[in-house]
Amino acid sequence: MTLAAELAARRSDRFLALILDNEVTVGEFVTQPPLHWTRCIQRNEVFQVAEGYPTLLTAAQAKLEMRNWDDVSLKTIIAALPALGESVDYIIFGNNAGQGLPLAQSLSSNLMADRAAVIYAESLPQMSRYQQIGFRNFFRRSEAAERLVDLATKSQRPLELLFINTIQHDETNYHDP
Repeated sequence: MTLAAELAARRSDRFLALILDNEVTVGEFVTQPPLHWTRCIQRNEVFQVAEGYPTLLTAAQAKLEMRNWDDVSLKTIIAALPALGESVDYIIFGNNAGQGLPLAQSLSSNLMADRAAVIYAESLPQMSRYQQIGFRNFFRRSEAAERLVDLATKSQRPLELLFINTIQHDETNYHDP
């Protein structure tokens, strides 16, 4: 079963929000009570749920996630995104100094305005570029969890966060925030 098919089946019971961002940012999604959390990884250019997931996203789990240095291939994410986008309720792209733009461009245009958002740390200089391709929702990363909880509450389904790491880190280029 593909990841998209697995997620589509789970969508009837949960509000699924796919986050494409840097693993260093995971702490921004910690809430009380903790949300369901699923890390999706790629192996041989195929996406799958990582072993040991889903779990709850606690502060301790967020700290562990910061050191999950998944293999990252933007080409593979871009190829998988159309199917993944249709299998979830909402998609969030971390801007990461403009690195989210190529990923965002690969999302089906019918999802951009109402079922997707671009998040950022302090500012979003590339906002007009995202708007030109169809995005209408922009907010700080620190607001993302609250906004997703609100959307899930309106859907009357509990929220589950799905995460795909979009920046390749390892021990040579990682910094502890």
